Amino acid sequence: MSGKRYIFLLVLLCAIFFVNVCIISFRNTSRTKAIHYDPTESIPLLLLGSFRGIAVDFLWARAIARHEEKKYYELVTINNLIAKLQPNFPAVWIFQAWNMAYNIAHEWDAPQNKWKWIHNGLSFAKKGAIKNPTSGDLFFELGYMYLHLFDQRIFKYAPYYREHLKKEDGEDNYEASIYWLRRSLANDPKLHNTLAIERTICHALWHAALCAEKEGNFDRALQYTESAMHEWEAYRTNHPEDTSTKVTEFISMMEKKREFLQSLSLKSTW
Repeated sequence: MSGKRYIFLLVLLCAIFFVNVCIISFRNTSRTKAIHYDPTESIPLLLLGSFRGIAVDFLWARAIARHEEKKYYELVTINNLIAKLQPNFPAVWIFQAWNMAYNIAHEWDAPQNKWKWIHNGLSFAKKGAIKNPTSGDLFFELGYMYLHLFDQRIFKYAPYYREHLKKEDGEDNYEASIYWLRRSLANDPKLHNTLAIERTICHALWHAALCAEKEGNFDRALQYTESAMHEWEAYRTNHPEDTSTKVTEFISMMEKKREFLQSLSLKSTW
């Protein structure tokens, strides 16, 4: 009799597990028109049941404590657990991505070690974007990271990061930044001002132009410059109330850059 009960309970647990997988997969499919769900993630949810909320609260308390203690490596483990328990909570993906790309990367001196953690942070955030396909705030953070972490004025190894991003992921950081920032605008971010995001796109295009010029790709630099001018002109038209941003000065500076790049293009045809 005990053997039959054991088999019955085992079958029941398996049935609950697969029903749970089907339900969550169906929800994700109906919302995103694509399945982005890892069936193994239902295991901790199933086992914890109604205790999941308590576990998450406990882990968040531990995460905050480890962050204050600057125990960033322990924080990685805790945040990964939270992400498993709350995959549709964008804040944990943002928190973890920033922890790896900034806090842990800062702990290292060698550029290859810094890049490892920066890359881990970006990859983690992109995984979170798949789990949260309508999170404008998560998209903004991704776009900003692709812009800020590769800024050569701030990070001396930024060229190294840019080179390895191209080699490992086949991505251009500025193109990636603009892509995620535009997705952020299209998905109604809750924590970020729309005007600020639009300005960030303008700056991303301008920095892309300067980088392309520095790398000797003058045609690409000209394209980025013209795109940046177009974005700033649209911003000025759409937001005349913003008098704090020196839009006219930006456009004037870009017009001079465009003339210079056009002159280089003409010389190359002689």
